[in-house]
Amino acid sequence: MKNKWRNAPVHIGLWITLIILLFPVWIMISTSLQKYEDVFNWPPDWLPNKPEWINFVNVWLGDYSFHEPFFNSIIISVSTALISIVIAFPAAYALTRFKFKAKNLLLLIVLVTQMFSPIILIVGLFQLIQTYNLLNTLIGVIITNSVFTTPMAVWLMYGYLQSIPVTLEQAAFVDGASRFKSIIRITFPLAAPGVAMAGIYAFIMSWNDLIIPLILISEDSLRPISLALTDFAGQNVVYWHEMMAASVISTLPVAILFSFVQNLFVKGFMSGAVKE
Repeated sequence: MKNKWRNAPVHIGLWITLIILLFPVWIMISTSLQKYEDVFNWPPDWLPNKPEWINFVNVWLGDYSFHEPFFNSIIISVSTALISIVIAFPAAYALTRFKFKAKNLLLLIVLVTQMFSPIILIVGLFQLIQTYNLLNTLIGVIITNSVFTTPMAVWLMYGYLQSIPVTLEQAAFVDGASRFKSIIRITFPLAAPGVAMAGIYAFIMSWNDLIIPLILISEDSLRPISLALTDFAGQNVVYWHEMMAASVISTLPVAILFSFVQNLFVKGFMSGAVKE
């Protein structure tokens, strides 16, 4: 019995922390189900008497047409994640499997790129995107997002690939497999948690980004969610109920994605953090 209650303070502390962290989420959901005038009630209505599901309908299909930026964000984020994986996996593989001069310097350069804010580079990137006639295109946003997510994806995969024994590939070489075949059939499947971790990182960073679309996109039909959320704040009024409904919609893809791959994400994070 003593052992059973020994960890009780820790469990209580974790539950309190969880409640504190989820409290803003509950406020967001509660506000999204209220009328505009009910949002300012005091004391606040923690549980709406009559949920206003029409708020979600108005946001999705009404004047805001939130479904358009939603699918734009899906296209941008999924494409950014795929590009980051396609570029980062071969780079991380080469860094872990081949020995060459200036390898550590190259790793340092990859890491240093994460020290620069997009704000510092956005003018040069804008001119470059303009030169190639990619302004007001989803491709321009995807390429620019990939520039900022790929270096960290390389580092995440590098840490995980280091934990995969090279002897597995060497055994495949002995059996007559080429390096490409050993990568496809052995290394890549074993690296799935690390790949998922890098892909989720790129997806979330692209999904939440505001600066790059704000600079490169001016057409309403091409705006992602991060820009569309600003429509709910007028000059003299903020439509909190509809903004919170849009916020709930915008968080669903990330929440659903993470719920399906959380085991891979945690496994990739822990394995990449331990070097054998």
